[in-house]
Amino acid sequence: MIPALTPASWQLWCFATLALVMLMAIEADHRERRIPNVLVVFTIAAGVALHVLGPANERAGLFDTFPGALGAGQALLGIVVGLLVFLPFYFFGAMGAGDVKFMAALGAFTGPWDAIGLALTILVAGGVLALARMLMKRNSRVVLGNVMVLLGSWGRGGPQVFNPATQSADRMPYAFAFALGLVAYGYARLSGIGAF
Repeated sequence: MIPALTPASWQLWCFATLALVMLMAIEADHRERRIPNVLVVFTIAAGVALHVLGPANERAGLFDTFPGALGAGQALLGIVVGLLVFLPFYFFGAMGAGDVKFMAALGAFTGPWDAIGLALTILVAGGVLALARMLMKRNSRVVLGNVMVLLGSWGRGGPQVFNPATQSADRMPYAFAFALGLVAYGYARLSGIGAF
């Protein structure tokens, strides 16, 4: 633990690091349509380091009114939980590998329990953004048709007919959903509204 680092200043360092990471992810995802592995590795290293060096409070974490570092074990468990929550979406072709790895990296900052709530909030934010994008681009017929084909193939137990990589009506950079979800989840937890 660094003696001069108070819980409030530790939380501020975490938020500043996350803001920087989010800006870099949005820029890369918008420009290249992917989140670079180097950013994922940096996010994991920063999250674990901040939880090792910060003032310990293993019951609080980042999004608490009395914040504190969870320690290396909880940060690493947060990585695993973040990965496991988003991994099924990758297997079904609904999300890219970079998005799954980035959720795992954010788990290093949140710890395991907040990783679940954050992931659910990000998924809701992604749905809202996708709906807004679909309405703005006026391609709802194509999008809904793709969803019906995908759901129909699961319901029949047959092979997946729809390939999102080649048949997608429009691929949204998901880093926007990460940023919106992170802000919404952090606000809900810190304001006492609650979260998932």
